[in-house]
Amino acid sequence: MNNFGADKLSVRDQEKLDRFKEYAVSHSQLAKIDKELMRAIREPAGLAHVLVYGPSGVGKTTMIRQITRRLNEMQLPQSAAKSIAYSQDNLPPLPLLLLETRPPDGGAFNRADYYRTALKLLGEPFYERRMLVNIDSEQVWEKKGRGRTKTAQFNDSPELRHVLEDAMSRRGVQAVILDEAQHLMKLGSGSSAGKLLDQLDWIKSMTNVTGVVHILIGTYELLSFRNLSGQASRRGLDLHFPRYLFQHEPDRQDFQGVLLALLKQVPLSVEMEMLMQHWVYFYERSIGCVGVLKDWLIRAVAAALYDGSEALTLEYLQDHALSLAQCERMALDATEGEQELRYAESRREPLWRLLQAGMDASAIPAPVERSAGASAPVVSAQMTSPSSSGEAPTKNTRRKRSTKTKDKGEAALKEAETAKTPSRGS
Repeated sequence: MNNFGADKLSVRDQEKLDRFKEYAVSHSQLAKIDKELMRAIREPAGLAHVLVYGPSGVGKTTMIRQITRRLNEMQLPQSAAKSIAYSQDNLPPLPLLLLETRPPDGGAFNRADYYRTALKLLGEPFYERRMLVNIDSEQVWEKKGRGRTKTAQFNDSPELRHVLEDAMSRRGVQAVILDEAQHLMKLGSGSSAGKLLDQLDWIKSMTNVTGVVHILIGTYELLSFRNLSGQASRRGLDLHFPRYLFQHEPDRQDFQGVLLALLKQVPLSVEMEMLMQHWVYFYERSIGCVGVLKDWLIRAVAAALYDGSEALTLEYLQDHALSLAQCERMALDATEGEQELRYAESRREPLWRLLQAGMDASAIPAPVERSAGASAPVVSAQMTSPSSSGEAPTKNTRRKRSTKTKDKGEAALKEAETAKTPSRGS
């Protein structure tokens, strides 16, 4: 059965593995974010940037690759002027430009490197430089390094930036998607350190020139980019791509549906009923993230194929699952991001204190709620009294919330009938 000496899979087995790796399961969280992101791409309506954040391994990268492939194949409608430009340059339109934001080699994000990467993806690794030179001048070449200002903080290159902006216009780019966008937050240190707002202003400026909306995809670290100024708030859209939460019954059902769909695509024999009985184990070792679950299954399937096995057994899955320590670290990061979002969403009372500035009002309007089956929000005329919930929680409070959340999750796991971690050979 074992075939450990094989350097590579047979052509047939490699095709099986590739098909499974390419399969992307459709699920409710993915469909919701996909829909909202498509709306922003089709009509930005003044947006300069969109932030899409969530836990690592939730499936963000898979989603944006699907959207990029889909839109670049169908090619969004373009203006007649742009169509003429395409025919002149013999380059097809490229509605979406997808880049992975690379971490800087130095302390701060390297904008010039970003320009070079984008230009290469646009198929324009070269550009024409034109200069007007006074031939009577003794020195006809400008010395490098003169006239540098704050752009030195991010190793910016105004010349490359102008070239990229022209290239995006020629190719009809409508949106730039930056994966791993948390690397934009690398600002350096000391006197040369920039500000987070500088990065958003840089993106906003390029959007103003090109009309191209920038979509930043990343972890909960992107929450630091939210609401840095009133203008940045107005020109930005926040989209949360969450994991499936064990404490929510609909999420548990959706997760089981995702697991079943993935197991059905495994190119090996699978004891479907037996594995589905252990769905809590799959949840535990993926913390409810579909991307983590899919990567886990890929590792197990690849190992079985290399071993010459015809079945994906529970033993293979256990051998390639993330450790409990890894899952705990991931769950902690995810929970902290989720709690920060919940706190931000509870800031309605402080908002109304600002809106009612100078008034003696002791109550605020009731929130707008969507009734079941209603097509439009229902506005309540009642007033609610302010409470102390608008105050920012201290670090200790947040730590307590994290502990309570963890305790609740552990209790739910113990109460589940199928919560037992499967023993080997079961």
